[in-house]
Amino acid sequence: MNYGHEQAIIEWAHRYNGYERIARSPEQLSLVLRPLEDAWERDGAVPDWAGVDLLRAWAFLIAREHRFGGYGSIFREYPVLPAVLDAIRNNGAATSADLPPVPEEDTAD
Repeated sequence: MNYGHEQAIIEWAHRYNGYERIARSPEQLSLVLRPLEDAWERDGAVPDWAGVDLLRAWAFLIAREHRFGGYGSIFREYPVLPAVLDAIRNNGAATSADLPPVPEEDTAD
């Protein structure tokens, strides 16, 4: 992952305010997202029952946690993030506004 793409993902994730859309605090949002995280830890996959808003909220919370405690690449620190991004991209209910940025190398013909 290049730094420019990583920064674009972080900025995209922050545009979805999970504290307004899903739960009112980091602690409450973590409680709502816990079943997704449990499924990831147990199965190594994002659960297919997760809707777009939960997935966006998960990406938002990861970006917030990284902002306030991150020390390196968000993708190294949160290995679930690429799977969350793919789950959003592959969710038929996702609108163009929901879709995360695509790395530049993936857009070349």
